[in-house]
Amino acid sequence: MKKSKYTIRFNKLFGDKLKDRKKSTLAKFFKIEKKYLDEVFDRGLAAARNTGMRPGVTSPTQWATARGYKFLLNVYDYRRGKKLNRGPGQDSDLVLKALNKKI
Repeated sequence: MKKSKYTIRFNKLFGDKLKDRKKSTLAKFFKIEKKYLDEVFDRGLAAARNTGMRPGVTSPTQWATARGYKFLLNVYDYRRGKKLNRGPGQDSDLVLKALNKKI
């Protein structure tokens, strides 16, 4: 099974710093509310069911998890001064809400 580029990057940056991958742990580590992770995960499940998935993705949960990692990487990058990724599937609106920024 091939991992997404977001999962690979997430594991490189944070793999050894996290005791587990539960949403509550991730929310604490990234200092955001868990409700934003829940919403990203729900969006990922809906996208997998409605628009389909790439070959190699075996379940909607796998798709949603990778989308969650992408969201957390966007939070991480935005805090470090990088430009916010916008567009479909980027969840930039939730990144700004999670960081208490104006949309």
